[in-house]
Amino acid sequence: MGIEKKVKVSFTAVLLLAVRFLFFYWVTWISFFEIARLVFLLANFSEWKLAGISEGFKSIVHGIRMDMSMAAYLVIPVVLFTIISYLIPFFRKAIIYKVYTALVLILIVLLLVADIGLYRAWGSRIDASPLKYFSNPREMWASVSNLPVFWILLGYIIVVWAAIKIFNKFIHWGVSGLQQGSFKLLQIACLLIMGGLFIIPLRGGFQLAPINQSTVYFSQSNFANLAALNAPWNFMYSVNHNVESGKNPFIFLDNPSSKKITDSLFVSRGNDQYVLSDTGKTKPNVMLIIWESFSAKVIDSFYEGKEITPGFNRLKNEGIYFSNIYASGDRTDKGIVAVLSGYPSQPTTSIVKVPSKAAKLPSLGKLLKEDGYQTAFYYGGELEFANIKAYLLQAGYQHFITIDDFDKKDKNSKWGAHDGVVETRLQSDIGNMKQPFFVNWLTLSSHEPFETPVAPYFEGKDDKSLFLNSLHYTDSCVSAFITYAKSQPWWHNTIVMIVADHGHRLPHSDRKENDFKIPILMTGGAISKNENISNVGGQTDLPATLLGQVKKHTPNPFPWSKDLLDSSTLHWAYFSFNNGFGFVSDLSMFIHDNVGNRMIESRGKLDSLQVMRGKAFLQSSFQDYLDK
Repeated sequence: MGIEKKVKVSFTAVLLLAVRFLFFYWVTWISFFEIARLVFLLANFSEWKLAGISEGFKSIVHGIRMDMSMAAYLVIPVVLFTIISYLIPFFRKAIIYKVYTALVLILIVLLLVADIGLYRAWGSRIDASPLKYFSNPREMWASVSNLPVFWILLGYIIVVWAAIKIFNKFIHWGVSGLQQGSFKLLQIACLLIMGGLFIIPLRGGFQLAPINQSTVYFSQSNFANLAALNAPWNFMYSVNHNVESGKNPFIFLDNPSSKKITDSLFVSRGNDQYVLSDTGKTKPNVMLIIWESFSAKVIDSFYEGKEITPGFNRLKNEGIYFSNIYASGDRTDKGIVAVLSGYPSQPTTSIVKVPSKAAKLPSLGKLLKEDGYQTAFYYGGELEFANIKAYLLQAGYQHFITIDDFDKKDKNSKWGAHDGVVETRLQSDIGNMKQPFFVNWLTLSSHEPFETPVAPYFEGKDDKSLFLNSLHYTDSCVSAFITYAKSQPWWHNTIVMIVADHGHRLPHSDRKENDFKIPILMTGGAISKNENISNVGGQTDLPATLLGQVKKHTPNPFPWSKDLLDSSTLHWAYFSFNNGFGFVSDLSMFIHDNVGNRMIESRGKLDSLQVMRGKAFLQSSFQDYLDK
């Protein structure tokens, strides 16, 4: 009787020893992620307050499923280590588990720190998107060097050190206890069972579909939903579920219906309006200025009692100003393709990442080069960033002026040469170019870190002040070039197009759609009229609009672009962001989150046709991307 009782006690003890280490290791990681979510909320307290304090705390509760899933991923290797320890004595040492945990913490904390910074800059949680920029460390450093890097690094080291100390104390206790007792085969069996049980939280429960981002979405507040995500889990999911599989993840209806609805958006009776003063006699020169982060929110606006972009505010009255335009995407690599190829951005990738696909796009440079134009592209930085150079080389440009073409003393920006330096070079070059010319200038000074080589126009070191100051500086450079151009003999036969590469989150607005509003201005000596056109249009409409003036093509070589000067076309715009999209008409607007499969913003007289048009456009345009 006594022997039986002893065996029973030993069995229970061994079972607890085999389970407790893995369970508490898992719970420790869950607690760590919950604390990380609270830090994320505090780091974005203004948005937390706007969403509602209670909604922020609910995100902690709803996000625990994803924390449990990520923690389960991290505990699986520990299960394997402990099983191996019964075969290889070396794996019984606590140092194995401490080193593994330390390495994981170094990576996890790095992702968490980066996630906070990226959200403040981009408005989305960290995913695989930043990986495409790793091939250009110089540009990456330029983007973050305005931040308090030393203090961020110091804080990172302290957090990693503290976390390692806490985990190590637990590991020392857990591993030593695990090696006590007998019944080793029973311990191995228990570990195998535990490993199998961790599959349940890993996939988010017993439901048919495994956990994904929408599983933790719960609120009408997009910020609260994003806060519920586990940043490392979101990053890992994005890396593993890349969009290059050839399968369209955005299927809302059958393909023929999707194509029919999309095609209807581009129907035109050809009621083009010609606005050139010397139409058909000579080919006009074209100067295209692509302005970094030029948000429509700053136009005709004041800060600290001073005008932000006084030059552009005056200039927009000297041509045709399209005042209700939306950028196609939220990055320069997407904006370049939209402006030059009229191609819509993709919510989960960028076509310039795949040169074989980008090479199949039509481009203004290529078409105008074929028509006898001399083509050139000016940029003070490195065009290799985000693979843009590969796209431009295939887009018909004969000459490039980039960071390598400026003296060391003129590389006065972390990105390369500031806009004032490039503007001076452009002045000296353009008069010697063979006409007609097609010259592009991509500005850079209003990119993070928003530095300028002149005394600040606006006081303050906060992001908003720095951003507005950089826009004011670029405005002065663009204005200086236009003033110079007006004095040149080629001005009377020149079209100048000014457009942003994308909008910006700053200055903060209460509506996400405002972050995508940008200007398009068609001015120059060749333009015969002044007009403000307030119809809704997209950044992708620039190529068809410009080409309709300088070189009439039938059919339109830009199938995703419509002529903004054609009175018979529908007035609409589409834009996409990190796994979401927006669709705008003159009367309504909605923004759809693909992850949660829900509408996160809307206004106006929104009907089912409008919603279906937006979904059909996303489905068709992404399928076109996959088919290239």
